[in-house]
Amino acid sequence: MSTNHAAFEEFFRDYAATSRDPSAERIAAFYAPSFIAGGPRGSAVFNNDAAFLDWLRNLHEFNERSGLVSVEVVSVAAPVRLSPRHALVSVEWGTRFRKTGDQLITFRIGYLMEGSGDAWKILAYISEEDQSEVMREFDLV
Repeated sequence: MSTNHAAFEEFFRDYAATSRDPSAERIAAFYAPSFIAGGPRGSAVFNNDAAFLDWLRNLHEFNERSGLVSVEVVSVAAPVRLSPRHALVSVEWGTRFRKTGDQLITFRIGYLMEGSGDAWKILAYISEEDQSEVMREFDLV
């Protein structure tokens, strides 16, 4: 399993392209069977199951109502290899909304990646900022 920088750039660019897709199953395929999500308010463990698919569908609807136009990778930091199957990767994301026009709203998320077969999966992610607070700052919710 390659931990080269280009492999993770491709993974997250594919993730960004898929994130606007209404197919929850396509997005869920980027995640491990169980994963941790965390941020300033704490963390929780989730299963990649029917409830997660429902949550992803609700998230897609929320993003549509919020006027999300695009999600893109701004930068991917060089991965830190932790084991033959694990790496840490920090990604700076950029989003645009109808209400904010061309203004790129950026945020950073750290990912613990796990090699599964011949593909990488998200085992955990930690967001530096609270998404709902950022959205309120820009009057998006």
